[in-house]
Amino acid sequence: MSGVKIMKILYLSLRFPYPPFSGDKIRTYNVLKHLSHKHSISFVSFAQSPDDSKNIDKLRDFCEYVETVKFNKAMAYSNCILHSFSEKPFQVAYWHSNDMQRCVDRLMEKDGFDLVHVQFFRMAQYIIKYKDKPKLLDSGDSFWLNLSRRSKLDRSIVWPLLKLEASKVKLYETQIARWFDHVTMVSSTDMDCLLSHDSELSVSVIPMGVDLDYYQSGSSEYGINLLFTGTIRYFPNKDAVLYFYNEIFPLVKKVIPEVKFYVVGNQPPKNVIKLASSGDVVVTGRVEDVRPYFDKSAVFVCPLRSGSGMQAKILEAMAMGVPVVTTSLGFEALDAIAGRDILVADDPKRFAEEVIRLVKDRDLRQYIAQNARKLVEEKYNWSSIVERLETVYESIKPHHR
Repeated sequence: MSGVKIMKILYLSLRFPYPPFSGDKIRTYNVLKHLSHKHSISFVSFAQSPDDSKNIDKLRDFCEYVETVKFNKAMAYSNCILHSFSEKPFQVAYWHSNDMQRCVDRLMEKDGFDLVHVQFFRMAQYIIKYKDKPKLLDSGDSFWLNLSRRSKLDRSIVWPLLKLEASKVKLYETQIARWFDHVTMVSSTDMDCLLSHDSELSVSVIPMGVDLDYYQSGSSEYGINLLFTGTIRYFPNKDAVLYFYNEIFPLVKKVIPEVKFYVVGNQPPKNVIKLASSGDVVVTGRVEDVRPYFDKSAVFVCPLRSGSGMQAKILEAMAMGVPVVTTSLGFEALDAIAGRDILVADDPKRFAEEVIRLVKDRDLRQYIAQNARKLVEEKYNWSSIVERLETVYESIKPHHR
């Protein structure tokens, strides 16, 4: 962090980004890392576990100042009950904290910041009263789009709440965006979704990236394994795993009986853990290093049917040289060409056929893998992504001079 810094930035994040093993944490960690080369950053987030507070030193290489506010889950649920009939989404009530507001106010009173970077609309509530301060809202994906897609698949007891929350989020996402000078989204699909509710908003795409030094293939050989990674408890991931196992995997096994399906990621629910009893599925839970699983896999499968935003897991597979088969939903955020960089299929039979083709055809596998690696090197490296973010910062500042 040596040298003269261009800007003083207050960065507000929902979750503490270390270790960076889920999409929003990966984004926060890498953005902080690359911003710190030129800028002075004060970072604030909630601490949801004792480890979050213990890991503060992991960010001190990037940030001039780091502070966490303990997240009170009992208070979060209480807030949701108290605000059941409010127009605000449950998500906003859940993440409301007087301690966080006091922390932000104390830092803002110093008034030394050139810009405030807020990650996700849940954190926007802490900064909107500072009207004259340059503010960027890094929304990531459209949460309304995420919820509306989920509500079409999820018929559990939470379905009525999903529908209610989706209607609240649709209004709130748009209203809160108006308080900011600029909004960034990870894909044009998410951006278009927000703009469809208010075409006057200032919005641009700043995509997800991937650490190309960390994620690179360590092996030219691979086993007859299929891989899925992610936070498995998250509904779109859980649904993708169960959908693949029930609808697609049996079709693959008919042609390749010895194939195994690896489900690698934290917080697998019971109905996913049970899949391992079949003997042809391996459910690992959280692992410290996912790269060995990429190295021994022939195909990365990502049959998403809900969710929004850009999939870090797909970028990681591409960087590792593992060809990806996904659905149109998994493909929509990528600036890629289907059939060259990635394979796309939406029905189980076609999806299975593409997986089988890649396992059996080494030349096709290599062709897709090489093109995918080239794509992430050109378009999804963190240094160029953060340069795009800095351009947005510069566009905001003149409005406040």
